[in-house]
Formats: sequence, structure tokens, C-alpha cells
Amino acid sequence: MKIEVTENVSAVSFNNVPLNKTIMEDTLKCVADAGINVDMISMTAPTSEIFSFGFTMNDEDTPKLLGVVKKLRDMGGVSPMINGSNRKIVIKTGEMTETIGFAAKVFNILNRLEAMILLITTGVDEISVLIRDADADAVVAAFEKEFK
Repeated sequence: MKIEVTENVSAVSFNNVPLNKTIMEDTLKCVADAGINVDMISMTAPTSEIFSFGFTMNDEDTPKLLGVVKKLRDMGGVSPMINGSNRKIVIKTGEMTETIGFAAKVFNILNRLEAMILLITTGVDEISVLIRDADADAVVAAFEKEFK
């Protein structure tokens, strides 16, 4: 079991994006062209030809992102919501592939601590959650107690 914590992470969200456009692709290209490293990427299932997506980046890249917001708005008519000063917590373990209910335990802890979840991504052997900085110390302590 490995728990990794990354501080100073911004969540960037785009809501009510038309499904029939290349806004997500265009956005990620513009962000890359601005020299911004994107980490967690998440997309909702489309509803009524609309979806939402988001990603995380280092807080230090916020000025670069603000520099491309006008271009993004002109290209697709959407503007991001930016929520900075968060922490990404990654729980990485082979136990995820072998244990039924592992994710339920993770989200039970987050709920019990009333941690505000901003973004979730998963892999075969990991769960990554972006939460408010104010919630992070208690969450990490609870994860360490439960999973180590």
C-alpha cells in the first residue's frame, strides 16, 4: 500500500459543453501549447448532448491558464472554473484488484470525514482523489490507519 500526496493542485472544470464539438480536445491542446502539465482528467457521461470535463494542474500554472482562457472562450464558448490550493491523494495498492469493496471503504472514509471531493480518477490499482487542502491531513491520517 502506498499513499501519495501532492499539494498545491488546481481543479479546472468546464461545464455544459456541447457534445458535438471538439472542445475537450481543443482545450487540452491549448493548455499543452501554453506549457501546462495536466494530471487527472475526468469527463462525465453525456446527458442531452451536453457533458462536463475537468483536469488538474499545479497551482503555479494558473497565470498560464488565465492567458489562454480568452482563446478557449472564443473557440468553444466555454470558460473554466478554477479551484486552487487543493491536495491530490493517491492510494495505490494491488489490493484493489483482489478485494471487493475496496473503493467503498475509501469513499466511506471520505464521507465520514465530510471531505469535499473535487475530482476522482482511478486506475487498475489506484484511486486518486482531489480534495480541499483543509480536509487533507485528516483524510491521509484516516487512510493510513485503515489501510496500513
